[in-house]
This record gives sequence, structure tokens and C-alpha cells, in this order.
Amino acid sequence: MRVEFWKRADGGSLAIIDRGDGVRLQLRSYDRVGAVPHDAVHLIGERALGLEQGLWGSIAAGALFDSIEVVEGRLRHDRRQRSEEVRRQNAEHLRTAETVVGVLQSCIDCDGLTTKKRLDEAWGITSTGSSPFSPEQAGGAVDELRTLRAAWKVLVPGERGPVFAWPVATRAGRGRRR
Repeated sequence: MRVEFWKRADGGSLAIIDRGDGVRLQLRSYDRVGAVPHDAVHLIGERALGLEQGLWGSIAAGALFDSIEVVEGRLRHDRRQRSEEVRRQNAEHLRTAETVVGVLQSCIDCDGLTTKKRLDEAWGITSTGSSPFSPEQAGGAVDELRTLRAAWKVLVPGERGPVFAWPVATRAGRGRRR
């Protein structure tokens, strides 16, 4: 799946998503305006930490959200049922992804060990033990976020920013939460 981010005039972001099934979607960010697009933090964080059933894995598997609009292509005849199934099966992973994104956004200037420690603290709110993420994974995510921040800062509204690949062809109920 190919994802490109565009800067909106209000400072928010727009993601254009080309799924592998020929459908093109547009994901409009909510009013969270920060140094980096919230949905891009999801993509970078979920990819770096192996969260295959978070926001982006769910979209790849057919989940639709209120902020998503179909731009072109034809959706499956059972798209509503499929979306509900994916969202239901991935609900815990989607909640975990939101927690992880909050930590990564607050740790953009931290090193891998500090980010890992904060991920462990946040993980402990809903799960036992430390998070399954390594300091290297955490460090890789914040390094990529710093690169994104620098690129996003110089974009003018209406200009395309980074383009990413979501590498995992996830199906609901498969994948892993590491």
C-alpha cells in the first residue's frame, strides 16, 4: 500500500492511500496539528514497532473510518461488513496504536532508551510487564519522525510531503502484536 501525505492550509494533513486492490482513499486528519502529521506518526510508529493491526494494517485489510473517503476505484460489495469485522477484530491493536503514537509524539527528541522506557510505562497502563518493543525499534521510530518533522516544516500548504509504503498485507485476525 502506498501512502502520500499532503499539507493542508489549516496545518493539518491529508493522506492519499493507494491500496493493493485498486482503491484510492483519502484520509483527512482530525484537528490534531503538530510538528508531524498524527496519521504519519501512526504509520511510522506502527511500521517500526511491528504493529500490523493498528490503523494502517486495518486500512490495508479493508477497514473504513469516518475520516476516510473513497477517491477512486470500486469497493467490495460487502465493504461495510468487512470494515466492521476488521475494526472489531483489531480493536485492541487500534487502542494500543493510539497509546504508542502518543508516546512517540512526546518522544520525538528522545533517544531509543528513553522512548523504550516511556513505551514501557504506557504499556503498563493496560497490560502487564514491559512493552515488547526494543530500544532499537523505538530509536528507529523517533529517528524517522525527526526526519519527517524537518521535511514537514518546510512544506507549504497544498504541497505533497513524504510518501511511504505500508509493507504488510494484513488480514483481520492475522498478524501479531509484539
